[in-house]
Amino acid sequence: MAEIPKTISAIVPAYNESARIGAVLSVLTSYPHFSEVIVVDDASTDGTGAVAQQYRVRYIRNEHNSGKGFSMERGVAESSGDILFFCDGDVAGVTHDTLDRILRPVLSGDVDMFVAMRHRPVYHFLKHRVTLVPLVGGERAMQRSLWNRIPSYYKHRFRIEAALNFYAKYYGNGFQMAVFRELSQVIKEKKYGLWRGLQQRIGMLIDVVTAELKLQFVEIPATVHNIRLTLGALAMDLSFLLLGLIVLIGTYFGPRAFILRLFAEELREDPNPILVHALLSLTNVIGVWGLLVIGSGLVLGAMIVLTLHMRKLSHLLRTTHMRLTEMLSKVKIDRK
Repeated sequence: MAEIPKTISAIVPAYNESARIGAVLSVLTSYPHFSEVIVVDDASTDGTGAVAQQYRVRYIRNEHNSGKGFSMERGVAESSGDILFFCDGDVAGVTHDTLDRILRPVLSGDVDMFVAMRHRPVYHFLKHRVTLVPLVGGERAMQRSLWNRIPSYYKHRFRIEAALNFYAKYYGNGFQMAVFRELSQVIKEKKYGLWRGLQQRIGMLIDVVTAELKLQFVEIPATVHNIRLTLGALAMDLSFLLLGLIVLIGTYFGPRAFILRLFAEELREDPNPILVHALLSLTNVIGVWGLLVIGSGLVLGAMIVLTLHMRKLSHLLRTTHMRLTEMLSKVKIDRK
């Protein structure tokens, strides 16, 4: 990478990673663009601290096991870099080229954060589709200003990664993600044993889901909330428009014949379906002219309301100075 005007702090939260953290630190401490490497030991009991202190790092140890979010926050408080790079203590396959690719979009100002996803089939699937699941990659670079925006509630265990994604997406300059084939990790069930690993995985999922729910219903910007409501109203308008068109088409072809053709499959399976008889009785009571009035009213009313909602949506999007796709995704996927 070219000369970098900003300082970069690397922060490694770690818990019982004595067998793996050495390989990570050998790469981080030899990378020329980090101004400092900070290891936050979350009260490990396996000698993680002894291994970490063999490298040129600033070593910090939590008095009690306090979780990933707390360790990350403590590392940030001790750091001085303009850019923060977080790396799990158990990641395998990271290289200087990997670090260059992760840091480049953030250093250039293209995005506020870059998330490096490990080599798993689901993330390759998502490269070609809208990202619909929380991205919890532990290797990520970000502007310090993004970290400072995150409320303290989310700097707790695994809530933090969901919050970083959310705040970069809705309150920052977006984030980018890419799958790195060289990155891998020992799964929790193998690292800690099946039962304890499952417990930790369930706890992680609970953290992520609870954080996502609060983020989407409490922290969501008012404009985005209004856009979502307007999109829901548009869907309802289209439903009424479709219903009105169906009534008019049925009236044109003859209500009885239209209903019998529409439910021909059901009539073959059951010659006396309650719904069909109810509709036939209703059309007899209302009559052709009544159906014409109802269908026309539904179509006209739906089109008027649809136009009003489209105008509202257009106004909301103009106030955000963004396209609808940017507002709803704002996640830039590296397809290399």
